[in-house]
Amino acid sequence: MKDKELRKLIGSRAKQRRLELGVNQPYIAEKMGVTASTIQRYEAGTIDNTKKLVLDGLSEALHVSVEWLKGETEEMTSDVTDKRELQIRDTMTSILSKLPYDMKADEADFSKDLLLLMLKEYELFVDSFQYACKNFKGNTEDATIAKVMGFESNQEYNEIMFLREITHTVNALNDMGDIVRLYSKNPETAAVRLANLLSEKDSNRYRLDNRSYDILTRRKHFISSDCRYRKE
Repeated sequence: MKDKELRKLIGSRAKQRRLELGVNQPYIAEKMGVTASTIQRYEAGTIDNTKKLVLDGLSEALHVSVEWLKGETEEMTSDVTDKRELQIRDTMTSILSKLPYDMKADEADFSKDLLLLMLKEYELFVDSFQYACKNFKGNTEDATIAKVMGFESNQEYNEIMFLREITHTVNALNDMGDIVRLYSKNPETAAVRLANLLSEKDSNRYRLDNRSYDILTRRKHFISSDCRYRKE
């Protein structure tokens, strides 16, 4: 492949990937330490984008392989699928870059504990949210359970069970707000409450890990009970 054709290919694939991620040229420029106009010319293929330094920079910023950019493979493997994932990575990188904090030890400990609590609760939320969506969003399998438990409809059952799964996150966010407000009045008490909340997360993890077994057991119990009821 001629140099001009290769520059065009690299540029078009870089632009294609940038648009897929939903980011603009200034974003890529910042990641590579160049100007937005340089990225525009890389994408247009009007300047040399075949150098190793440029290809490595584009590869890292766009989360694709150099081989894909050069057209040596059609398989675009990536650890990032969309703009939200990119923003999450950028935010986490920014948070980590601020460590260690420029504050007193007890203040830094409180800040880090609060971050840990947020991250652990988010991890629990994702598990609960996935579970709730799979089991209670438009679910029709538990109509018998809903009836036996006295719900007016299967929809009401789904709504209540869905909320039940994510209530721990709602409560945790409220607790975090209370603790942050408390810190201004009584830092020591706030720090203790925060530490207690952190220790509770492990027990919540055990409860969430055993939900699949619980719901299957509940379904079998209510289905068998309903069968006995109908026979009688």
